[in-house]
Amino acid sequence: MKPYWTKFSNLAKTFFLEPASARPLAVLRISVAAVLLLQAFLIAPEFFEFFGRNGILQESLSKFFAEPFTPRLGPAVAFLAKYGISERAVLGTFGSLYIASLILLMVGAFTRPAAVIAWFCHWVFMSSSFCSNYGADIFAHIFLFYLIVVPAGEALSVDSWRYPRERATWYARLSLRLVQLHLCLVYLSSAIEKAPGPQWHDGEIMWRSLNLPVYYQFDFTWLANYPWLAKGLGWQSLAVEMLYCVFIWPKATRKLWVFLTVSLHLGIAVFLGLHIFGLIMAALTWSAFGWSAEPQAARAREPEFTGTPVRVTA
Repeated sequence: MKPYWTKFSNLAKTFFLEPASARPLAVLRISVAAVLLLQAFLIAPEFFEFFGRNGILQESLSKFFAEPFTPRLGPAVAFLAKYGISERAVLGTFGSLYIASLILLMVGAFTRPAAVIAWFCHWVFMSSSFCSNYGADIFAHIFLFYLIVVPAGEALSVDSWRYPRERATWYARLSLRLVQLHLCLVYLSSAIEKAPGPQWHDGEIMWRSLNLPVYYQFDFTWLANYPWLAKGLGWQSLAVEMLYCVFIWPKATRKLWVFLTVSLHLGIAVFLGLHIFGLIMAALTWSAFGWSAEPQAARAREPEFTGTPVRVTA
C-alpha cells in the first residue's frame, strides 16, 4: 500500500508544485484587463445613466435589489453630497480610478495593488447595478480576485522589467492549477446542468438563441430548413463543455480543445451579440491552457540552485 501512496504523493506534488513560469498567469492578467477596458469603453457613453441615483436603475430600486452589506455608489454619493461634492464628480472619480487600475493591471505596473483596486471597483459597480449583471461580470469578478493572489506580475510586466525576478516557482504552478481546475469545474457543471434539457438535443436552443430579438444579429431563419444542423450545433456545444475537463489536459488534444472552446465563445460574441461574455470566456481558456508554463524561458533569470536538482518535465 505504501508504494502506491508514495507514487500518488509524488504525482500530486509534481502536478501542483513543480516549478513553472508565471507567463500563463501574466497572459490571464493582460487578457482580463483588456476585455474589461473594452467593456468600460462600451459603457462610457451611458455611464451616468447606469450608475446615477436617478438613472436607469434609481437608487431606491438599486438598494432593494443589491445584496446586503455590499459596497455601492449610492451611499457614497449621498454622504459626499453633504460636503458639496456632486454626484458626477464622485462617479467620474471612481470610474477614472477603475480605468487607471485596469491600465496598470494590463501593463503589470504595481500589479497587486492595481488588482486589488480593480477588483474592489468592479465589486462596487456590480453591486450598484445588480440587475444588469450577467455571466461576464461574475467571471470577471472571480478572476480579478485570482489576480490579487497569484503571481501575475512576475512576467510580461513593467514590474518584472523594473525588478527582474521572472523564475520558475512552485507558487506559479499551484496558482495556474487552481485557475485551470476552476475552469474545468465551470464547464463540467454547465454541461451537467444543460444536458438533461431536451432543447439542447432537438436544436431548439440554437434556433431560439439565433432568432430571438434580444440576441438577433444575423438572419438565421433559414436554419428551419436544416433542423439537423441546429441539432448538431447543440450537441457540439454540449460535447465541448462536457469533455472539456477530459481533453484539455493531454498534450495530444489540448490545442484542439482550446481551439474549439475559444471558437465556441467567439461564436457567442459574434452571433449572439454577447461580446464581453464571449471574449472573457475565450480569454480565460486561452490564457490558462493556450500558453506553456514550462520554465525554460524563465531559467535565464533564475538564481543558481546548489542543492538537489529538481526534475522539470513538460
